[in-house]
Amino acid sequence: MKHVTLLALVKDRDQALEELRELGSVEVMPVQAPSGGTLEEARERLARAERALEGISTLGQEAESLSTQAPGSDANADQVIERVTGLLKTRADLAENRQTLQDELERLASLGDFDTEAIAKLAEKGVTVRVIEAAAGQRLVAPSGLGLQPIAATGDAAVYALYGRGDIDPAIDLGGTYVPFRLPDHSPAQMRRLVHEADESLAGVNARLLGLSAHRSLLSQRAAEIAEDVRYLEVREGMGAAEGVCYLEGYAPEESIDALRESAGRFGWGLLVRSPRSGEQVPTLIRYPKIIQPIKTLFSFLRILPGYWETDVSWTVLVFFTLFVGLLIGDACYGLLMVALAIVLFVRVKRARSAAVLLLMLGLSVVFFGAVSGSWLGIKNLPPFLASLKIDWLADNQNVMNLSFLIGAVHLSIAHVWNSITEFPRATFLAQIGWLLIVWAMYFLASSIVLGNPLPTFEFYLLGAGIVLVIVFMTPASELKGNMMNHFLLPLTLVSFFTDIISYVRLFAVGVATVAVMDAFNGMAMSIGFGNVLTAAAAILILVFGHSLNLVLAALAVLVHAVRLNTLEFSTHKGLSWSGRVFRPFARSAFTAESTAQLKG
Repeated sequence: MKHVTLLALVKDRDQALEELRELGSVEVMPVQAPSGGTLEEARERLARAERALEGISTLGQEAESLSTQAPGSDANADQVIERVTGLLKTRADLAENRQTLQDELERLASLGDFDTEAIAKLAEKGVTVRVIEAAAGQRLVAPSGLGLQPIAATGDAAVYALYGRGDIDPAIDLGGTYVPFRLPDHSPAQMRRLVHEADESLAGVNARLLGLSAHRSLLSQRAAEIAEDVRYLEVREGMGAAEGVCYLEGYAPEESIDALRESAGRFGWGLLVRSPRSGEQVPTLIRYPKIIQPIKTLFSFLRILPGYWETDVSWTVLVFFTLFVGLLIGDACYGLLMVALAIVLFVRVKRARSAAVLLLMLGLSVVFFGAVSGSWLGIKNLPPFLASLKIDWLADNQNVMNLSFLIGAVHLSIAHVWNSITEFPRATFLAQIGWLLIVWAMYFLASSIVLGNPLPTFEFYLLGAGIVLVIVFMTPASELKGNMMNHFLLPLTLVSFFTDIISYVRLFAVGVATVAVMDAFNGMAMSIGFGNVLTAAAAILILVFGHSLNLVLAALAVLVHAVRLNTLEFSTHKGLSWSGRVFRPFARSAFTAESTAQLKG
C-alpha cells in the first residue's frame, strides 16, 4: 500500500474526482471534515430512502413476493420514496394515537363504562363532581354537605366520587391522603370506537405500503445511487484547498500507482507517492491465494482483519481452525452431514461457494477425527470396515489430553518461530527463541501436573535458557529504560504461557462432552425401545432432538473455542491485535453516471 497526495486546480476538481472514481484504486482520507449544504441535503435524501426501504421490509413475506414483480417503467423512484415516507409517518402517528387510547382504556378499566358528558351536565345544574384516588383500605370521610361514593377499586388503590352543590375546594380535608383522578376527554365507549377506527386506518396504510413494495428493487437501486452521491460529495467536500489548488490524500495498492501516474500526467495533476509511515491508520488489502480463500469467509463473519502493520496469518488460522473443529465435534456422521450441506450450498448458492468450500473442509476434518476415534452417532457395534478405521490410542483420555497440549505447543511455537524470522537479524530474534523454549518447557510442565507424566531431565535447563534469552534480548539497550516494566512482569508472563498451554485442553473436554450428550440421548432412546409404533416414534423424536441439540452445542463450541484459540492465544503470542480495517476505494458503480452529472450541474 502507498500513501498518495493528489493536487489539481480547483476548477478541475470535479474532473479529477470523476477520473479518480473511474480508476477505483484510491481510498480517500478527508483532509478536513466534509460539510456543506449540498452534502447535508444528499445525506437527508439517503436517510429518507433507507427509511422507506426499511419500512417496506417490515411488511413481511407478502411484500417480499410483490417486490419480485416488475414495478412498471413509469415509476419514479424519488416520488415512490416520498409516498412511502409520508405513509410511514402516517402509520407512526396512527400507531402512537392508538397506543395512547389503549393505555387510557387500561387505566380506566376498573371504572367500567361511564359518560364524561354526564359530569359536565351535572356541573351545569350546579352539582360538582370530583373523582379522587386514595390508597386501598384508607378511610375517607366527606364533610357535611358533600357526598363520597366509592366507584372502583384495584389491588392497591380505590377511586371515589366526591360530589356536592357549588364549588368543592380541591384541597378539602377528607381525613386521609388522596390525589385527583384524571378523567379522559372521551368515554371508554368512544375510545374503543376510536381504537377501531385507528385499526382500520392502519390496515389501509399498510395496504398502500404493500402496493408500493412492488417498487422495492427500484428503491434499493435508488438508495445505492444516493449513497454513492453522498460518498462523492464527502470526498469533494473533504478535500483541502489553497490559492486555487485543491488536494486530497489517501492510500492505493502499489500495483495501481502506474495507472494513477498515467492519469496524473494526462490531466495535469500533481502526484506525490510515498510509503506509509509508522503510526498511520493504513487500510488493509489482502489478496488471498485460492487455496486459502475459504478463510476469508470466517474473517468476514467475525469482522476481523489484521492491521496493515501486522502479519497475515490466514494460512495458519485456516489449518488450525480446521484441525480444532475436527477435534471439537469429532463425530463422523456429523461430519458427513456437514459435507452434504456444503455440497448443496455449493451447487445451489453461487455467491456462497467460498463458505461452502470452508464448510466442506471442516466437514472432512470432522469425518476424519470421528472415524479414527470410532464415533458414528455414538453407535457401539460398528460394521467391521468402520471399526477398522478406529485408532485405539485415541480411546485413552490421557492420550487425547496430551495430544491437545502438544497441538497447543506446536500452535504457539509457530507464532514465535514466525516472530524470530521477522525479527532477524536484530538481536531481539533471540528473545523469540527464548519464548519458544519457554513454550515447550510449559508443555512438559502441563503434561506433568495434569497428566502425571514425569518431567524430562532437561526441563529446568530448557526453562532457564528461555528465561535468560528473554531477559537479555527482549528489549534493545536503547529502549530498556522505557520498557523496564516488561521485565518486571516476566513472572506473570510465564504463568500466562502455562495457562495458554492448559487452555488447549478444551479440545479434549468439549469433544468428551459431545460424546457424553450423544450417549445420554442414545441411552434414553434405547430405554424406550422400538417395540411398537408409539415407542419407536418417541425414541426417534428423542434421537432427533438430542442430536440436533448436540449439533447446536458443537456449533457454539466452534465459535467459542476454535475461534478463541486462533484469535486470542495464538494471536497474543504472534503479537496480532486484529486492528485492521478493510480497504474501501473511491470507486464508480455503473448506475451512478447520470446522478453524478446532475450533481455537477
